[in-house]
Amino acid sequence: MSQAALDSLIRMAPVARKSAAEMVVEKLLELIYSGSVKAGDTLPTEQELSAALQVSRPVIREALRGLQILGVVETRQGGRCSVTDLKPSRLAAPLQFLVGLDHDNVEALYEARLTVEGELLALGAARADEAALEHLEHMVHEGHRLTTDPLAFRVMDLEFHHTLMRLAGNPFLERTAQSLYHIGAEVRRVASETPGVLTNSAREHELILEALKLRDPERARRAMHTHLASILRTTREAMQQSP
Repeated sequence: MSQAALDSLIRMAPVARKSAAEMVVEKLLELIYSGSVKAGDTLPTEQELSAALQVSRPVIREALRGLQILGVVETRQGGRCSVTDLKPSRLAAPLQFLVGLDHDNVEALYEARLTVEGELLALGAARADEAALEHLEHMVHEGHRLTTDPLAFRVMDLEFHHTLMRLAGNPFLERTAQSLYHIGAEVRRVASETPGVLTNSAREHELILEALKLRDPERARRAMHTHLASILRTTREAMQQSP
């Protein structure tokens, strides 16, 4: 970080005592958004940041940990933090660590998945290459074979959905979709052990593949919406079984 950027940080208003670490995060992000601090730049020391923002060093450490989770900074040899390459694959925060699934937000989660994964699949129907479709076809066949093995099916399901997310070639949407997929994984584990659930999922995977092979975006979108509606229903049922 240049001296000019550090001077800009000092000129900012001191951080309020309430939510101090969050305020530090916001101020550091402002410097990055403005271009004062660029990808690869080394940040000032904890002591320098503490003095500039008039907060304690533990607050600075908490803020830097938050920025590491977000993929904005990383620790280099010697303990100094620097700005990452800021690539899209880093910057979508791992939502599964930040948001938990409960009865109050399950509808919102699946609304988000419908929006993101439905549109991703519609884009993917036009953009998927033959190698990806062949890989999906192999997993569809495996899915029918694995309906009596919930653990193996869940491993296959993860790869199936991640492959679908990559078809469009949009790293921002892909990372967002992956994060949403992982929220509530434990509840879906319970759901996957319910008789008939995996057989239905395997058939819905097949319908998704059929739409992709036809290069039909609207049909692909509808197939994903049908699949996610089934997942929402079985997720609700599994949550009702939980204490």
